[in-house]
Amino acid sequence: MLARHTRTLLRLALGAIVLAVLTHTRADPDLFGHVRFGQDVLATGGVHTADPYSFASDRAWVNHEWLAEAAMYVAYAWGGNGGLVALKLALLAAMVAAVLVILRRRAVPESSIDLLLGLLIVTTFPQTNHVRPQLFSLALFAWLLATLVASRWKPYLQLWTIPLLAIWVDVHGGWLVGAGTLGLWTLAGLARRESIGNAIFSIAVSAAALLITLFNPYGWKMWTFLQATVGFGRADIVDWQPVFVLGPAYALLWTLTALAATVGIWSALRERTDGRSPDWQSIAVVVFFAVASLRVSRLQSFFTIATVMLIGPGIAAAWHRASSRRVARVPSRLAAGFVAAIALAAIVGGVTVSAGNLRCIRMEDQMFPEPDVARLVAERNLRGRMLTWFDWGEYAIWYFSPDVTVSMDGRRETVYSDEAINRHLRFYTSPDDRQAVLDQLRPDYIWVPSRLEVTSKLVADGWQPLFAGPISTVLARAGTDAQATKRASRPGAARCFPGP
Repeated sequence: MLARHTRTLLRLALGAIVLAVLTHTRADPDLFGHVRFGQDVLATGGVHTADPYSFASDRAWVNHEWLAEAAMYVAYAWGGNGGLVALKLALLAAMVAAVLVILRRRAVPESSIDLLLGLLIVTTFPQTNHVRPQLFSLALFAWLLATLVASRWKPYLQLWTIPLLAIWVDVHGGWLVGAGTLGLWTLAGLARRESIGNAIFSIAVSAAALLITLFNPYGWKMWTFLQATVGFGRADIVDWQPVFVLGPAYALLWTLTALAATVGIWSALRERTDGRSPDWQSIAVVVFFAVASLRVSRLQSFFTIATVMLIGPGIAAAWHRASSRRVARVPSRLAAGFVAAIALAAIVGGVTVSAGNLRCIRMEDQMFPEPDVARLVAERNLRGRMLTWFDWGEYAIWYFSPDVTVSMDGRRETVYSDEAINRHLRFYTSPDDRQAVLDQLRPDYIWVPSRLEVTSKLVADGWQPLFAGPISTVLARAGTDAQATKRASRPGAARCFPGP
């Protein structure tokens, strides 16, 4: 009895710690745009195709995340930072619920489920530390796999993939991952020696799920847009880089998942004694994401979800064999009391930290400009065209529009051509090309990092500093009647979204 109560307290303590970790949320530079664009969708009752925020956008706006952004705005309007964090938790809870449904349906022991959930939470943390449309993809991907696994017992359940893809296409471009997984699962399923009728049904449902994605505000243009923009060539976006170039932490997370997948596949094959063929569907999906996530780190979370849900029983079997060799010991009353005290402290601490995390989505100083810039633009009533640093474009949209339009922001291919993006990259990194870019864009203001070489060269050219801080510099055209300002925010002051 004592041991059982101690285990219960330990699980509650672990849950409190996990909650504290999951509620800790960092502001992404795109969060400003997601909330603002979601507000626009609800205010106008539809999506924009013309971009009102940038003077340099040169392609029709295909907002493939419009529904997720609308949900993010509703969450923010309802509860501010707490509303956005609650939305994140709801999506993560949906992901975990799908995992639990399948693991329990496959009779995985509770102790092994705890282990698998720990793997899931740890290795997906880089993608779940923000409030982003990608979270919708994680939840929908988990339920897609749950549907596919469950359809082995009840084939008609695969019909649920149709509404899943219908929703997914409007919340995030990750629906391509779902469509690809569905296709791979269907093809690998032909090796299961199913009846002809089941095979035809599965192929027909998969085709219908793919075709339903055409029913979106942009129609077939959504397909052509994503076909032209999704790929490996995104050298300037961190989470699109290969795992092996992002540092040891990312490599460790991938390796951890890969080891678990290897153990699970080996264990499942080792215990196959009934003459059935291997589960090629699960193996094919997991191996695909192992390779793909090694090349694009953003796919790490999909790799973990697939491993836990599809190979989880094999991992659990290996864990059971290893743990069964240990001799169980009943803790003494003193030891149990000591552990209970620590568990209670962890519960109180976890709940307290979580409550604090709900109040603040943290804006880290190294990712955002000085708050004085937003105040400067408002005080001086600046109006016109501003050449902007990539990461600050949507911050500028939040604070400066409609009086100031930007030249670049995190929407990238959704409104800017490759030529427009490369033009900005040349301006940032090749100072000798600055005048050619300025002649093309003709900005009234320039807002760039103070550390860039081009910043000092622009001052030498006659551009006048309106603000010069340690992080960023705002410049105005020569001859502007303005006096330079230099201010510093209080060091160490916490900044919560939206700041400034």
